[in-house]
Amino acid sequence: MTESSPAALPHRWSHTAPAEPAVATVIRHRLHHWTVELGVRNDLVDDIVLGVYEALANVVEHAYHSVPEPGTMTITAAYEQRTLTVTISDTGTWRPPTPATNRSHGLQLAAAVADELLVDHRPGYGTVVTAVWTDPVTTDRARSATRSS
Repeated sequence: MTESSPAALPHRWSHTAPAEPAVATVIRHRLHHWTVELGVRNDLVDDIVLGVYEALANVVEHAYHSVPEPGTMTITAAYEQRTLTVTISDTGTWRPPTPATNRSHGLQLAAAVADELLVDHRPGYGTVVTAVWTDPVTTDRARSATRSS
């Protein structure tokens, strides 16, 4: 797993890693820690982590279903101009959700907890899921984050 956190952008980080369940769990924990440290409102931390984890789980379960080895997934999280944006991308193959009573609701759940959710999938290029939350940081922390960005 690689991680970058440039000094010039303290409110941005990125991971690229194999699309495996254990890795998705590690990324989920990293995102949780980052949102808390950033000062995201307590009532939003779990929603953000849940929505992003659902997108990661989709990559793990669906993106590379037709290849023998897991591909990679990349997550990038950024807090800029009072907006938290998280993107999850892969280079796998899109599989549309199949209606089921107990499955295939991950992206619906992610959309329900985000202010905005965009899904861009193109054959041969993979899928990019972008989740956005506006004003997720408490007022005191937002001032501090803006000054240090």
